[in-house]
Amino acid sequence: MRLLELLASHLHLLSLMSSRQGRLAVLVLCVALGGCSLAGRTFGTYVDDKVISGSVKHGLIAEHWRSFKGVTVDTYAHTVYLSGEVETPAQKSAAEAAAWRVEGVEQVINDLHVRSAVAVSASPRMSEPSAFEARWPGVRVDPAPLGGPALAYDTAGTLVATIFVRPLREVSVQGFEELGPAVRPITHVSLYPVPVDAGQPEALVTIVLWHISVAAAAALK
Repeated sequence: MRLLELLASHLHLLSLMSSRQGRLAVLVLCVALGGCSLAGRTFGTYVDDKVISGSVKHGLIAEHWRSFKGVTVDTYAHTVYLSGEVETPAQKSAAEAAAWRVEGVEQVINDLHVRSAVAVSASPRMSEPSAFEARWPGVRVDPAPLGGPALAYDTAGTLVATIFVRPLREVSVQGFEELGPAVRPITHVSLYPVPVDAGQPEALVTIVLWHISVAAAAALK
């Protein structure tokens, strides 16, 4: 077991080698230890997981190391688990985006805790996601950064939707184009009007970009 851990500590460097010798070195290790497994994984999957974790950490460092120094990255069977603390919802979203950019990642479980878990703006435009949570009780919505989207997660911590709230008049005239990095593919879109009332002088529209199937979304109600 100790041998596996020592070998794995060098796998990220090997993954950066594109030469035939680099690939051959990994192949020799896999053949030599072909019968080994770790926590139910084959050695090949164990190798992939270590390379993925190293690549995600490298991506976080490349973004802004100080912003993500409280983030722990673990990978099991190509699923990346993010835990620890960040300062803002935007950093939580950026960490997940960095994980999705790594080749071989099949799922990201984002369990990062936002220290300042309060809305940046008291604008009614930012308070609408709470109504979304009432409509979808199986969803937890993180506060949106100023001018940015809110992120919705299921009870397992998987990102299920990105939520924008915009003036209805603005969307009717200019249309809508998603801003920021594409964290996950968009499977379908839901629109919910927010009518004018005493506390909301302007009609709004909630735009929900779903990252899960229609059936999976319906199961969250």
